[in-house]
Amino acid sequence: MKHTIQEIQEAVEICGGIRAAGRELGIPESTIRLRLKKHMAELLSSTADSGEFVFTSYRAPRPQVFEPLADHVRYFILTSAQDSSKVHEDFWNCLHVYADWLENCEIIVSGFTYAKKLFEDHDTRSPRVGFHPLVDPYITHERVRIGDELDFCGEMNTLPTAVTPLSGFSTYTRARWGVFPHPKVQLESIATMKHERAKQLMTTGAVTLPNYIRKKAGIKGMFHHMVGAVLVELAPDGSTYCRHLLATDLDDGSFYDLDRYVTRDGVTEGHRVEAITYGDIHHEKLDEEVALATWGYDVDEGVRWNKSNWDRMYVDEDHDLGPMPLIHTLRPHYEFYHDLSDFAPRNHHNIKDHHFRFERHTSGSRSDSVQVALAGCANFLNEVQRDDCLSVVVESNHDQALTKWLKTADYRDDPENAVFFLSCQLWYYKQLAEGVSSPDIFQQVMRVYGCPDDVVFVNEDQSFVICGDIECGMHGHLGPNGSRGSPLAISRAGMKSNTGHTHSPAIRDGAYVGGVSGSLDMGYNRGPSSWSHTHIVTYPNGRRTLLTLHNGRFYA
Repeated sequence: MKHTIQEIQEAVEICGGIRAAGRELGIPESTIRLRLKKHMAELLSSTADSGEFVFTSYRAPRPQVFEPLADHVRYFILTSAQDSSKVHEDFWNCLHVYADWLENCEIIVSGFTYAKKLFEDHDTRSPRVGFHPLVDPYITHERVRIGDELDFCGEMNTLPTAVTPLSGFSTYTRARWGVFPHPKVQLESIATMKHERAKQLMTTGAVTLPNYIRKKAGIKGMFHHMVGAVLVELAPDGSTYCRHLLATDLDDGSFYDLDRYVTRDGVTEGHRVEAITYGDIHHEKLDEEVALATWGYDVDEGVRWNKSNWDRMYVDEDHDLGPMPLIHTLRPHYEFYHDLSDFAPRNHHNIKDHHFRFERHTSGSRSDSVQVALAGCANFLNEVQRDDCLSVVVESNHDQALTKWLKTADYRDDPENAVFFLSCQLWYYKQLAEGVSSPDIFQQVMRVYGCPDDVVFVNEDQSFVICGDIECGMHGHLGPNGSRGSPLAISRAGMKSNTGHTHSPAIRDGAYVGGVSGSLDMGYNRGPSSWSHTHIVTYPNGRRTLLTLHNGRFYA
């Protein structure tokens, strides 16, 4: 029985998507997409210009809106395709395998054009612009709104050779997160009001293979071309979660997503990730939700909840602990800690603030004790460490504050910390007397207070490489030639890297930057903020993604 276009449109509306409508009507998904596309072309043709000169105007149509389902997570795989270009068929097939496995999943592709010949038509809707038959039924030319929190800007047609494809889009999606079609993978965090979720903008990667003019811009574009997509999860409560799905390489379209591995043959679960680089810890100001969601760690009690019958959802008598902690789901081989200590009692941000010092002194707690703060960091490492995972502490600027304190402070003005100060100072001088240059006092204190012996400390200018080419030994506070560190400065070194420091997640030309695991209000950061609770996950094939906490979860 042949269904009318009106019946098909109603089914898509009622079922909440093309894939679901196809199952309901017994029609192949590709057939529905082609019927809808043909119908749209007929509408445009019927209103075509008669040939007489008229003044024209273009207004963007209202976005296509997808609402959350009442009792299931809804999934969207967003990617891009270049006109007149071959599709990475293995990756394309893997995306379909994953979409079928997830259920309630839509694949949406936005097209972009590239001037490979003179006088090319750059309207992606034009009949003179052709996309590969595999992706053509999935092409959208307009914006797609997923819930209330995210827009897929399918109307955007950005040159694939653009160096910074997200440039100028900070306000384009207003308060919503924005996903933009582009073959170069980038991500920016945009400052919002401090106690609101910081907005992120990201590009998708492409499902088509590199196809560039072999001149400077094209050759650079080819180097940064990434076969990939963005997976968006829309939870029943309306919250959204985004992460990249990146093909292993140009010959292998398989990819990882959390603990899942997707190939043309199917989806398998329970795979370990290579590493998690946590957002900067700042233990004295560690966020309670982040600690529970990441390690199952109770900040108030200073212990990790460890039940014998871990389940996908676990509940203690007095604590609703939510989903399985991230580290138990992903089981990394390596975990990297940046800014382990905030050094809050004598932090360089407020050590000369006498009002702050007096407030801490009169609080009635031992929060003004450097010794207590650092002992808490060592206990934290003890609690969250896993036997099957190598813990690596990367020397960071806040950890170095201990050495700066010994160099600049006067113990006579600080009776509460005088004994600890002098004991550290004595050890430091003994190391210098023995010919040790720049003694690692932070590691020494961690060891004294019970940090596990197998925790590795990576000092400044030391290297720690994983997956063959990803540098994880830099915190990110130092840039080339003594400059200040930033994602741009580090990316110019030409190496892949996982760093922290900025508290604002970013992806820039192979440089991935995590967020913060501590509070979004440290007391010294004021005004709108781009900080967010974000970790870097590195997969066994060397591909990476950023996971950002929302409503106590890193994924839906």
